[in-house]
Amino acid sequence: MTSLTDRYVTATVRGLDEGQRADVERELRATIEDMVDARLDTGAAPTREEAERAVLIELGDPMRLAAGYSGSPLHLIGPTVFPQWRRLVVLLLWTVVPIVTVLNLVIRLFVDDVAADGVGPAFGSAAGLAVQVAIHVVFWTTLVFAVLERTQPATDLGGWDPHQLPEDDQARSVGLGETVASLVFLVLIALAIVWQHVNSPVRAAGEAVPVLDPALWSLWIPVFLVVVVGHAVVAVLTFRAGRWTLPLALVGVALDVVATAVMVWLLQTGQLFNAAFLDVITAGGWVDAERDLTLGLTVGIIGITVWDQVETFRRVRAGR
Repeated sequence: MTSLTDRYVTATVRGLDEGQRADVERELRATIEDMVDARLDTGAAPTREEAERAVLIELGDPMRLAAGYSGSPLHLIGPTVFPQWRRLVVLLLWTVVPIVTVLNLVIRLFVDDVAADGVGPAFGSAAGLAVQVAIHVVFWTTLVFAVLERTQPATDLGGWDPHQLPEDDQARSVGLGETVASLVFLVLIALAIVWQHVNSPVRAAGEAVPVLDPALWSLWIPVFLVVVVGHAVVAVLTFRAGRWTLPLALVGVALDVVATAVMVWLLQTGQLFNAAFLDVITAGGWVDAERDLTLGLTVGIIGITVWDQVETFRRVRAGR
């Protein structure tokens, strides 16, 4: 064979694991040799060079051929998970983006000098944030789907077959869409913590004012981010198990208790919010901002935590 075949084989095996390369190279060279001989025997090509070129064209792009040997998909989101991806992206765009946008708009209306500047800057800021949140939602949802799809056992994506139906609808109570939604929500929480520090919507004298006390970055915010990562790990393990198990539920409870206890303690001791942030919104007309935020968040955090534990253990019982 000529250097054309050598180049084709090299391009094909370059992306394979070391353990695969020798076997694939021998198999591919033998296949090309047989296909070339077959074309020459049937008279489909007048010369060996033309037969070789025709065979390589028939085999196709070496990257695609290598993907077939390795089982690695060449798509970002495959047809198996695309419907779930699309439904979840649409749901998040219609829920997360409006909620974040409205909250930002309300904060800016309290903080900005509406009488002097009008409401234009506030609405402009809210619109810009909506675009950023939408981009983050699509990006992180796509990334999580792509990772989860590649970590699952390889399946035939050529077409749907009735045998692909689950044998028991109760066998898997935690689906891919639910898992991705949980992971995207956790990512958005982590991003929001960082965003409020580096690009807070609250401004004073043209400078961004962090919502949370910057001193919390020395200990409590890293602890909370570790809890977020722990919840992400639990979500992935629950998806792989197909249901909530008691050990996973207990780990989730421990993470929730830690996060709730820390946040409630910080709220009640007046350490959660940045003093400059409270000054800005108090000057904007919300006189009892600290009291209202402390009470509202404490009740909300405890309520959500209790509801989450009840729902989790209900699903543990249902999984059994």
